[in-house]
Amino acid sequence: MAQEERNLNQILDAMVAGFSTRYTERNVSRNWQDRSAYKNSDLERGELTVIYIGEIPNDAYNTYIKLLVIGRIYCGSKAKGLDVERAELEFLQEWRNFCNSSAFGNISILSVSTSQQQEAPDGWFISECRAGPFDLAGEIDWLPVGPSELPEEISVSQSPDVGFGHEDDYFSVDENF
Repeated sequence: MAQEERNLNQILDAMVAGFSTRYTERNVSRNWQDRSAYKNSDLERGELTVIYIGEIPNDAYNTYIKLLVIGRIYCGSKAKGLDVERAELEFLQEWRNFCNSSAFGNISILSVSTSQQQEAPDGWFISECRAGPFDLAGEIDWLPVGPSELPEEISVSQSPDVGFGHEDDYFSVDENF
């Protein structure tokens, strides 16, 4: 993974761009806003928001990112509960398809909650996700530049015949060992 791809902002931006490219009719961002910040017409297309909530750093080379993905949609003033649920599930299926595709890959949906038809004509889903693993180690190389001199020969032995007093038990290795 290139150094710039180890940056969380760039990983998340790439995720947003990937969904946006695949589902051009949807609005996609990383900027969550309260419902009052939107007009109904803003949400008719569907608004998907990807939010970083933390990570599971098993090790620096194998880190999982935790996400909340919020899909919101306005279904029109005459929409009934079932209309809203159908729109939520269609939108959620697009997110699920994206997670399961090679478009970005490695995103697992851990749980989903919906409006349960309670907020008609508004609908929403919240998907808790895990993405990764990602190599976020950067350049942790303790020896970024090789030594100025290399030994002519490297000798090894096997336990218990190692250390002082066992010099004769060592044998030489080369690159073809």
